[in-house]
Amino acid sequence: MTRALTLAAALLFALPARAAPAPSLDTLLAKLAASSKQVRTLSGEFTQRNRIKLFKQELQSKGRFYFQAPRRIRWEYTAPDPSVLVLDGQKATLSTPGAPPQVFDLAHDATMAAIFDQLLLWLGPGSLAQAHNDYQLTASGTAAQPTLTLMPKASSPVAKAFQRIQLRLDGKTWLLRSILLVEKSGDEKEITFTRLERNVPLPPDAFHMP
Repeated sequence: MTRALTLAAALLFALPARAAPAPSLDTLLAKLAASSKQVRTLSGEFTQRNRIKLFKQELQSKGRFYFQAPRRIRWEYTAPDPSVLVLDGQKATLSTPGAPPQVFDLAHDATMAAIFDQLLLWLGPGSLAQAHNDYQLTASGTAAQPTLTLMPKASSPVAKAFQRIQLRLDGKTWLLRSILLVEKSGDEKEITFTRLERNVPLPPDAFHMP
């Protein structure tokens, strides 16, 4: 009996410990809201992988971004095709090599306004607490790496483009690890963030066009 108990104990302790589950949806949204209130600036690098279902291929690009609350973003692709998109309030500017800058007045351009609203939503996900009008929200993953899944409602403009959006988070810092965008066609875009820095001084020209 003693030998059997010893063997059972050895097997029990040899099993890998189960990761703590992700917090409930309400808890997750509350933590994100609290975290986003502390964000004045955010910067980092990203790798974007576009997976095209029809051709079974993956395209990769790299870049960096700067965010300053409440409505300033620089989203810059550095390779392989450089481009810069800057939001400053209700004005957005796109710059690509060899072409004049394109300027968008978001007060009169619903499409570009929707794009930037989504980007602001993802970079400052505390506002997701008010996203129930457009999405069905669910929480999954683990306490260390919780995942928030957004399923666009049929009435939402986002439903025309996406089947679902998944935000993978860091359970300690509550910053984004990655975003997975699954389009209606089945194509996927996955953006993985690295070298994230919160509330550090940004370059003086962060929101200036090149």
